[in-house]
Order: sequence, then C-alpha cells, then structure tokens
Amino acid sequence: MQIRAAMMNDLTALTELFQAIELVEIGRAETNKADIRHILITPELDLERRSCVYEKDGDIIGFAALHFAPHADQFRAHLGVSPVAPDSLADALLRQIEEWAQKQTATAGRERESVTLFQMPQALATPALQDHGWHVVRRYSRLIIDLNGERPSLLQLPAGTEIRIAACDDDRRRLHAVLEEALSGHWNHHRRTFEEFWADQQQRDGHDPSLWWIAEVEGTPAAVLIARSQPNRGWIAWLGTEQRYRGRGLARCLLLTAFAELKARGHHMVGVDVDSANDTNATGVYEAAGMRVLGQADQWQRDINIS
Repeated sequence: MQIRAAMMNDLTALTELFQAIELVEIGRAETNKADIRHILITPELDLERRSCVYEKDGDIIGFAALHFAPHADQFRAHLGVSPVAPDSLADALLRQIEEWAQKQTATAGRERESVTLFQMPQALATPALQDHGWHVVRRYSRLIIDLNGERPSLLQLPAGTEIRIAACDDDRRRLHAVLEEALSGHWNHHRRTFEEFWADQQQRDGHDPSLWWIAEVEGTPAAVLIARSQPNRGWIAWLGTEQRYRGRGLARCLLLTAFAELKARGHHMVGVDVDSANDTNATGVYEAAGMRVLGQADQWQRDINIS
C-alpha cells in the first residue's frame, strides 16, 4: 500500500470511498462531493501535515485527517476505511490520528485534550474504535427536505413580528448575539467573539450573507437562521431562538423562508445535522417545517493525555 497526504484532487476518490462504506453500513450512499469538499477545505485542516490516504492498486482504501474543531476547544478527526481493506488499516489510521493529536496537544502546552469523530451506528470501524479507548458521547440526526414536494404553509406572523435579511455588519452582530444566547445551554458550545465567528463563516462552503435571516419581535432580534447554498444542495448551518421567544413558531417561519429562497436559487434539497438529544426538541422543530430524518451518526470521543 502507498501512504501519502490527501489532496483536493482526491475529491472523487474519497467520495467513492465513503459511499462504498455507507452502502455496506446502511444500504445507501449519502455522502456527496460537497461533503468531502467541506472536509478538505476546512480552514483548520493542514492537509499536508495532518491528513493521509492509503492507496492500493490505484484506489483509496483508507483516509484520516485531524484539525481543530470549528466550534469547540477540541480536535475533530475524520476516518474512512474501505470494506475491502485489511482489518489492520482501521487500527493504523486511529494510531495516526492519536499521534497527530498528541503532538498538537504538546505543542499547545496542554496536558489533556479530546478528539471527536463521526461514524454511522454499527460502523465497520466500531471494534477498532473501542479497542483504542474511544466511546460514543452523542448521536446526531441528518434531516432533509425535498423542495419539490409539498411543504407546510408559512405561519401567520404575530403582529409586531418581522423576518428580514441581516443586511449589514450591525445586523450580523445582532444575529451572532442571538445565536450565542440560544446555544448557551448546548453541551458542546463554546462562546466565540463576533470576529472569530465571522472569520470562520467566511471560510465555509456556500457562505452567503444574503442567506442570513433575523426574526424580530417589536424590533428586538429574537430568532436567527444562517443557510448556505452549497454545490448540489442547500444547507441549514445555524438556527436559534432566544429562550424567552420560543414556542411562537419563529424557527419554523425562518426555515420556510430559507426553503423558499433556496428553491428560488435552483436547489431541490436542503439538509441539516441536529443533535438528537437537544433539550429544545430541535428535531421536532425541523420536522414541523417538513423535514424528515434521513439517518444518524454517532459522535465518538477519545481523551488525549500528555504525561
């Protein structure tokens, strides 16, 4: 086998790798090129130093990468092992991820750090993950909506309520403030300044400030949504409602507004990933707007200790 760093030219081959894994694990291929491109262009990922692919007879049969997670003070890893790869490959890739994480943790002068990665429930890599001391900390659901199908009608907004685009810097700062308050209770949320948040959003695939919306109640920002127009699909990146304004249908109205705009831009499908254990019933909010659960993924975690 040949081992080398991953490259943008691997986009098609890596997509085929993850689709082959999904066909065995869940019976259908979900990953598309936009998903893989999102990984490869992650601003925090140094492809040359912290990614690798294993090739055999010209085909990629294994992939691993490590970078700082965009929303939290931890590492995010990516792992893909072909169903036809030898059993030892998952072990080798996990050892590489852990070695990268140890070096980065030591370089940062920390004694302990955590790494997370996502795998389908009952993933082929589960035995290797367990052998290496990883454990499941959360389960996420992916929901989608077919924009060509029938969708719930837009709710009548209460008097004094308005939905508008966050059209200027001040608006985007207000949007960020609402999002921070709405997400403050999430188990893995770490506060960021607006400047940090804005710099991160500008790097994201499909970034477009004209897809940032604010729902205001009596002139006060109450709920917000950020969508992205990615290749082959629309995506809901962020959605949040301040606690005191929940239960008024603002999130659903924002979603339906986003769906209408994304359909007008030529999209036929919109997706979102949601924490299945979210205590605000986020999955129910998306389902009320016409989305359905397509599948789930487990978030695995391993603590890295520097002795």
